[in-house]
Order: sequence, then C-alpha cells, then structure tokens
Amino acid sequence: MHLTIQKKDFLRSLARTHSVADRKSSMPILSNILLSTEGTKTLRFAATDLYLSVTSSTPVELKAGGTIAVAARTLFEIVRKLPEGEVSVQVVGNHSVEIRSGKVRFKIPGMPGQDFPSLPNPGNAEFATLDAEEVGRLCSLTHYSMSGDETRPHLAGALFEGDGKAVRMVTTDGHRLSKAEYKRGEGKKMLNFSMLVPGKGIAELRKLIEEAKAGREKSDDKSGPTIDIATAGGSAFFRNGDDVLSVKLVDEQFPPYSKVIPTTQTRKVNIGRARLTEALQRIALVASDKSGAVRFNVEPGTLRITSENPDVGEGTEELDVDYAGEPIEIGFNAKYVLDVLGALVEDEVRLELGGQLDPGVIKPVGTTDFVGVIMPMRI
Repeated sequence: MHLTIQKKDFLRSLARTHSVADRKSSMPILSNILLSTEGTKTLRFAATDLYLSVTSSTPVELKAGGTIAVAARTLFEIVRKLPEGEVSVQVVGNHSVEIRSGKVRFKIPGMPGQDFPSLPNPGNAEFATLDAEEVGRLCSLTHYSMSGDETRPHLAGALFEGDGKAVRMVTTDGHRLSKAEYKRGEGKKMLNFSMLVPGKGIAELRKLIEEAKAGREKSDDKSGPTIDIATAGGSAFFRNGDDVLSVKLVDEQFPPYSKVIPTTQTRKVNIGRARLTEALQRIALVASDKSGAVRFNVEPGTLRITSENPDVGEGTEELDVDYAGEPIEIGFNAKYVLDVLGALVEDEVRLELGGQLDPGVIKPVGTTDFVGVIMPMRI
C-alpha cells in the first residue's frame, strides 16, 4: 500500500473510527484500525470490538493498493499532531507503516490486514431514511435512564421502534423509564421495526448523528440531515453517507413498557422547568449520597421540597405552582428528577402524581411526545 491523503480527511475518518477499537481485548488485532484501499481513489477505515463496528471512507491519491491493520490510538494521536496538508502513507517491510508529512516521519508496526475479523454486512437489506435531528432528540431524551448494569442486557440499552406512524425510543433501569417519539409526516414511507440497541451502540449512534448534522451545516444542501437504518443478521446498521455503524442487537425481551406508564393520575402540577431544577439542585445538597431522597409536599398553589440528612443537615424550599387538587406527600430520588428536567428544553413541565406509592410522571406542558416515569421512594 502506498498513498497520499489530506490530513483533514485522514483525521476525520480516524476520529470516527478509533474510539471503537478495543484496547483491552485479549485479541490484539481488535486494538487496530484496518486500512484498506477500494478501487483507485478510496481508502476505507474499519474498527470493531466484535459488538460494534464502524467504517468510514475518504478520497486518496493511490499509488499502490493493499491493506494493513495499525494501532488505532497511536495512529490517531500521530495524525492529530501532524502539520496541515498532504500526508504520505506507505506499508514497508515486515508490515510496518511509514507516515510522512513535510519533514515529519514516523514508522510504526502494523499487522496483516487479513488477520482483521470480518465485519457484519447488511447485504441486500433495505435501508429506511429517518430525520437525524429527531433521532438525536430521542437519544437525548432517553439515554440517561438506561441501566449501567451489563449483566442485565435487556435494561442496558434502548428499545428503538417504529409502528408505521411514529418512531420512538424507550429506556428503563427498573427505577425509572423514559419514552420519546416523533410522528412521521404524511406521505412518508411506512416504517415498522423493533430493535434493542445496547448502550454503547446508542453512544456511537449519537456521534454519527452529530457528524450528519455537522456535515449538512457545511454543505449547500438546505434540507435537514438524515440517517439511514436497516437490520440484518441480528445487527442494526446506521448509515450517514460513507460512514456506517453496525451494532449487534440485544437478543432479550424488553419490559412491556406501556404497562408501566400511568394513565389515570389525578394530581397534575404545572411548574417552570428552570425553577424546579434550581430548587432541586439546592435541596439535593443535603440529601443522602446513597439514596438522593427528597420529599415533595404538594398543596393547592404550593410545592414544598424537603430533604433531611442527620450527617449533613436539612433543607426546604417552597415554590408557587399551578395546582388546585388534593394534598399529597411523596418521595423521589432527586437525581432521577433532575435527569429528566435536564433532558427537556420546554419552559414548563407537568408533574402527574397518583398516590404515595404510585409512580410519578414528568411531561412537557402542551406536548405528548415525551413521558418520564419515576418510581417513588419510602421516606
């Protein structure tokens, strides 16, 4: 292999792929990026940890084709520090890679490209196109309530589904649940799919969406950025131009989330999102580090937030709210409430409450495309 490539193109594809390489794997090849030439003008980058795979392509001036696997982190850091302009990449003896830029020269060891594992392939799967901005919004509104416990794979990911009329994402860790969706416009192609995407896959999908948004901002195309999706062979494929993310889907049953979302809450409290956030942040300063418990006392016109911790102290704050129903006292984990409030952008939110032991619901006022459910605490 011998080629020249612009640093900016080299760095973009490396930035897109290097973080997926698994530096801690017992398989040394997985800590590498595979560089392989395609045709006469393209260099393809690929990285995988056997669960996630990312590929990216960029134009090059090709002098000799070939393939080589190179340490992902080392190559990324070298290219990041090179001067701007043209970079020469050449495979020399014993699978070493020589990188030149101006008067700068590096020579780093590589591995045979044929040792790199095969990546999932969508084959003839049909890709559907989604609004990248909307999918990114679904991720932002739900990612925080995924479980971090990878021994519970059915909770350590996001249910991503479409029913023909809407596309939605749902996550839960057993203590809280978030559901967000967007309606597809009239005349749009019907989409029916359901996939359980692991947490690392959602994180990489968010990066791909940011790339799509950034790329559209730099172009003359005034239409919104899009992302293509398909499923095949137990994997999901997400595509933005020449960049493709493949994710091995979780082969588990997601909980029946519709049964968890209350539909008959009798107490509905409207309040400014920023005011509630600031009050919770203050009162949470004296909450227990372990439980994060705060007490909500709701009365007509007033919400009082209280926390008591014998090791730290106590705090109380009263807020004026739009509420005229029966009084109730209920406990929540302050962080869970703050996570929901931090994901929303609307100015006003609604707390929907049932009894002391019933889940609480947080929604934006005036919209129906998001719901956050939080289980109460005994305090």
